[in-house]
Amino acid sequence: MNKKFTKGKGFIKSFAIGFTEAFILLFLFYKSIILSFVLGILYGIVNIKLSEKKNVEEWRWQMNLEFREVMTCLSSSLNAGYSVENAFIEAKNSLFLLYEDKSVMAKELDAINSKLMLNQPFEKVLMEFAQYCQVEDISNFAEVLQTAKRTGGNLIEVSKSTADKISSKIETSREIKTMIAGKRMEGKIMTLIPLVIIIYFWISSPGFLDCLYTLNARPIMTVLLVIYIAAYKWSERIGDITV
Repeated sequence: MNKKFTKGKGFIKSFAIGFTEAFILLFLFYKSIILSFVLGILYGIVNIKLSEKKNVEEWRWQMNLEFREVMTCLSSSLNAGYSVENAFIEAKNSLFLLYEDKSVMAKELDAINSKLMLNQPFEKVLMEFAQYCQVEDISNFAEVLQTAKRTGGNLIEVSKSTADKISSKIETSREIKTMIAGKRMEGKIMTLIPLVIIIYFWISSPGFLDCLYTLNARPIMTVLLVIYIAAYKWSERIGDITV
């Protein structure tokens, strides 16, 4: 994975969020500032990596969305008689109209256009780009394009077919995300309920849970914490559906 996507993504913010979440959770289960602080720092560091992974996944999803537009524009431009170089320039202009400065692929198209202007083979440039961004649909298109070039295939039809397949896949993914959005929210609310109950007892009945914070009760609270975290991860995994 290219490190370009994982640097400068607000690692301080990621650490702060991870530390805060871990500190609150651990304090509710152990009521120990020192233990919560030390383990909170460790999770804050781990959360930096988790945030980087999430950023890369979001970047790849956005690349996939924009690549669909690129393929649609590429097919139309080639069909209108444009050269490959000019077709990619038109694709970049289309991205700016749709996404303005928020486009993540516009800079990549600049690099592709620069290589094409140096007369590098189109299929080679696209294969290098596919290896760079590691997006499945782009990699598949690059492989199909190489095969089409070797066998004399129609580039216009390949581009149109790729755009149609990516569009179908993206729409299916969006429908799934919409269907499970409500369930995801319900799952997050359910994971907060045990913590709210603990806070409620702390406020309404001070000392009622003190027996759970003794040294002898630490193993029991540790088991409960593991079960709680496992349930949370399980609920996230259930909603993680890929197409």
